[in-house]
Amino acid sequence: MAKRRGRARRSAVRVESSATLAARKRARARWSEALGERYLALLGETGNLRRAAEAAGAPWLFDNRRRSDPAFAARCRAVLDAVDARLKGADNAFPHAPAPRAAPLPAGAEGDPGGALKPGRKRRQARPEPTIRIGMHNRAQIVLSRDGHWTADIEADFLARLRLTGNFDASARAVGFQPCSVARRLEKWPAFKRDCDEAYEVADVHLRYRLVSHAHALTRGPGEARPEGEEDVPFDPKGAMQIIGFLDARKDGGLRRRRKGLPDKTFDEAVESVLAKIEAIERHEELIAKEREGGE
Repeated sequence: MAKRRGRARRSAVRVESSATLAARKRARARWSEALGERYLALLGETGNLRRAAEAAGAPWLFDNRRRSDPAFAARCRAVLDAVDARLKGADNAFPHAPAPRAAPLPAGAEGDPGGALKPGRKRRQARPEPTIRIGMHNRAQIVLSRDGHWTADIEADFLARLRLTGNFDASARAVGFQPCSVARRLEKWPAFKRDCDEAYEVADVHLRYRLVSHAHALTRGPGEARPEGEEDVPFDPKGAMQIIGFLDARKDGGLRRRRKGLPDKTFDEAVESVLAKIEAIERHEELIAKEREGGE
């Protein structure tokens, strides 16, 4: 009985192998001018020799043709040069990617941004995504990204964390990458750098607003009524002046120097400075609201 099963398995393997070989023979394409033109058109889209040959339905044919036909090889090199120049001039690594959909931030990250900065692992992608990469002979081409490499969704996830916290290094580690690799990406892709600069601006306004609001709460005297939503903190004008000094130093680019003591401001001046900053932020929010209403 066991011998019969073994013979049946070997027979099935031989039948499967024969069917596979027959299918390959049927799928074997013959060279034609139309097939060559189709291959060159596909090559002009990606600059990827292997992917273009597979898409044309003849993975082995065009390598042999380039070796035997110098004119066809010259046309292939011209197409590769054009693709290389076009892709190296691109400012985005994902030219064919749809609008990125970032994964939701950890629960409670809005109220506690530290939750968005916990180190994480590189996310596996649902399906390969076209991306620009430098291949052999320093040529740019479009390839399918592999697990562990950047995708549009990972990039959007990083930008969401950066926009929330303003912390570049921790946001990089939270999506599973080292800060140095993200910094190299900034230098390579102008669109990514613009998005990071915009995220920094959003984080700066948001965090500055929170600091100013906290300083304003610290200057409210004991027994004074607090507006709805303002945090209940003890009266601490010294802490408020420290926050104002930090914001002023940051605005003047002086955070690298350690400042001794508190800024030379009286308590009334500190309160006026806080109120002025709150008014400026409120005007900024009103302007954004009007722009949104006009866009709708």
